[in-house]
Amino acid sequence: MEDETVLIMLVQQYAGKFGITFSSKYLDDSDKKAKLITLIQEALAGKRGPVTDDDLV
Repeated sequence: MEDETVLIMLVQQYAGKFGITFSSKYLDDSDKKAKLITLIQEALAGKRGPVTDDDLV
């Protein structure tokens, strides 16, 4: 499965659980996108709360 497809699926699951709590501008930066994916996965697994812009700066 393509990385973008996985990302879309993760964001959809995350949005369903938390709503969107971070700016989509971070999806355009490859370094921030990698961190964002990790944080989303942790949030969906219950290891952390919602992801905010402060987590990505």
